[in-house]
Amino acid sequence: MSPWDLRKLKLLQQRVTRKPKGSNNWHKAQRKVAKLHEYVANCRKDWHRKLSHQLCDGVGMIFVEDLNLVGLCRGMLGKHCLDAGFGQFFNILEVTCFKHGVFFQKIDPRKTSQICPNCQHETGKKTLAQRIHNCDNCGYTTDRDIAASQVVLIRGLAAVGHTVKMLSEGKNVGFPMTKESHG
Repeated sequence: MSPWDLRKLKLLQQRVTRKPKGSNNWHKAQRKVAKLHEYVANCRKDWHRKLSHQLCDGVGMIFVEDLNLVGLCRGMLGKHCLDAGFGQFFNILEVTCFKHGVFFQKIDPRKTSQICPNCQHETGKKTLAQRIHNCDNCGYTTDRDIAASQVVLIRGLAAVGHTVKMLSEGKNVGFPMTKESHG
């Protein structure tokens, strides 16, 4: 929800509380609050659909972490997680992938940011302030989020039966083929 929408929602909800409960003016104010909630929900759903179509164009597989969304929403950033609508986005993405013929799979999220994608060595827990992944075992260095996404990709490819070679052996990791390369 944008800051403008939050301010408007706060104002409309204040107006509702100032009206005598059950009066016609109270009902009108309630409808305005409901209308704003519907507008925000429609904007979010539209964004999710556009993003899912953009992600599905030109790829053969999509892997996402199977996150505990209920646990995420209970934390410090709970309001923001709920506002982003991750669960709704994953559902829309799954349906869009099905329509586009793109393989979609949820992957085990455990320790994705603690494992080196290059050698599969566990590097240990990182604080949120640590934005760089450094592996003491093989010397691989990259952005922490990129390393986690590479681990998700490796797990996803292993789950669908693609041969995933270890980079430490000097071999490439099998990346999903795009639709154009299928023929």
